[in-house]
Amino acid sequence: MLKTIRILLEYNTYCLWLYDETGEIIDNDNPPEWADDEKLSELFNAVSDIYDTFFEDTEKEFSFHGCSDLDTKRRFIQAIKDAVDYLEKKNNGKYYIQNDIDLNNL
Repeated sequence: MLKTIRILLEYNTYCLWLYDETGEIIDNDNPPEWADDEKLSELFNAVSDIYDTFFEDTEKEFSFHGCSDLDTKRRFIQAIKDAVDYLEKKNNGKYYIQNDIDLNNL
């Protein structure tokens, strides 16, 4: 059984979650062998940065508002595609990739 990279959006958190072969969480970061891959980090940080704009986070309120306009939604979807494509090419079968991003809930 392979280790898993789970792509999951959480507010103010990096999108990649690493799990061992038994499903236990290892880390919320790039896999150790790709820790220095600046492009991988840059691509998934771009996804996280756009996703974080979908929230209201003040002293009085924390809520999810979703995507505010069509242009932002397009940029977000493209950022996800770019990041996932790069990850899949880099992966080359080493990890099982579980993409849990729901584009219908933006």
